[in-house]
Amino acid sequence: MLQRPTGPTHRAAGRGRCHRRPGNRWRQAVLPAVLGFAACGPGPLAEAGGSRLTVEDAARLIADHSSVPGDSQVVRVVAELWVDYSLLSARLEEGDGLASLDVGPATELALNEIMLGRLREEAVPVDTVVTDEELTTRFATEMPGARATASQILLPFPRGATRRQRDSVRVVAEELHAQLAGGSDFATLARRYSGDPGSGPRGGDMGTFGRGEMLAPVDEAVFGLRPGQLSGPVETPLGYHLLRLDALEVPDLEEVGTEFRRRIQQERVARAETEYVSALGSESGLGLAEDALQIARSLAAATRSSLSRGAARRDLVTWDGGAYSAGDFIRIFESAPDGFAENIRNAPDEELETALLQLGQEQLILQEARSRGFAPTGEETDSVAQEARTVILGWAEEIGLVPGTGPGPEDSLPGAGAGPVDSVGAISAPPVPATPAERVEAALIRVISGERQIVPLGSVTFLLRDQGSWRIRESRIGATVARIAEIRSW
Repeated sequence: MLQRPTGPTHRAAGRGRCHRRPGNRWRQAVLPAVLGFAACGPGPLAEAGGSRLTVEDAARLIADHSSVPGDSQVVRVVAELWVDYSLLSARLEEGDGLASLDVGPATELALNEIMLGRLREEAVPVDTVVTDEELTTRFATEMPGARATASQILLPFPRGATRRQRDSVRVVAEELHAQLAGGSDFATLARRYSGDPGSGPRGGDMGTFGRGEMLAPVDEAVFGLRPGQLSGPVETPLGYHLLRLDALEVPDLEEVGTEFRRRIQQERVARAETEYVSALGSESGLGLAEDALQIARSLAAATRSSLSRGAARRDLVTWDGGAYSAGDFIRIFESAPDGFAENIRNAPDEELETALLQLGQEQLILQEARSRGFAPTGEETDSVAQEARTVILGWAEEIGLVPGTGPGPEDSLPGAGAGPVDSVGAISAPPVPATPAERVEAALIRVISGERQIVPLGSVTFLLRDQGSWRIRESRIGATVARIAEIRSW
């Protein structure tokens, strides 16, 4: 069993309160390192899967195995990880291959793809035959795989420029263009006038780049020139650009023909799907519900626990025979990256409206697929669910929560030290964690110490928490921070 030093306190027999052990003798004492051990202190910081993480346990994990400051953010991350690992470990102990875990929400995207694939084949016919003549014509126009070497003089707009200021910049650009056309040296004018800190000091040299790597107006202008040719003033949000194509490398059609043909086919499929979805939305009367933007922003600002059932039933997008509700929208936040809610709150009306309509379209298309009888079969559903459970089990093995997957003799825990000395004086390897609580602790130590990266569980976190009992006591985070500081001060 893993062992670690205890804290500087012990419970005096028969006295019911904590006392500091005199001197430093406490440093030689050891207790089983099992998360949930009821140490002296203000009680559990977190609870999950029938286990408890006490303030003392959390403080010692951080103080003993991490060199980062033990602030509230670090404590919260450790508590969150402990909850997720404990819930997953508890599921693994049931011994049914995670069969008791409802992975439905995690398999939804894969099952939807099955439906959409069938709908695409049935309702969105596409001619994917690309003739050699079309391939040759488009290759000559679009030059796929081409790389340009170019130079520029950028005349930037002032911050918050008015229309008049923009016009003034254009006048200067036209004057410089006339000088260049009259034979003035491009590099000299670029060093003198260009506002681009990258290319300006190099005489305007932009280097070599492929299609789509620059701002669209610059890209279009450069690849529309002949080597040595100069463009007129090109406007972008940055200012006006004077561009010169210095060299152009274009691969042979034989080199990129197969990939280019595939790209044309994909474009046709995407265009056909867009037209189908647009027509379906028009026929069904798809549109934003009243106050949809305001509701969406309110949902992004609210906590899940503060939302009423009535709020979740509000419609954001409606169509004949269906709707995309606030409840559907809330589910996105469960697996969204950090900052997603803030982006929703601050998005311009036009962007948010477009996003909501796209979400509504997705639901409308799925509804159409179901109505056509394209829903996955029970066998397909079971197969996708089993694949999801296999993936989760693989993550659990990588974390070290599956029996036999923890650190062995060749992979001892940081700070755990060597094992006991045997009868002939040899130092044995540290014991492998045997209990679920020990495996959780060992996994946390590897993360806290920096030995292992956090294995991202993604939407599995929400499956575990929705279907398990857990709690993090925010009011005890401060006590944990204080305890870390006290331990490190000894």
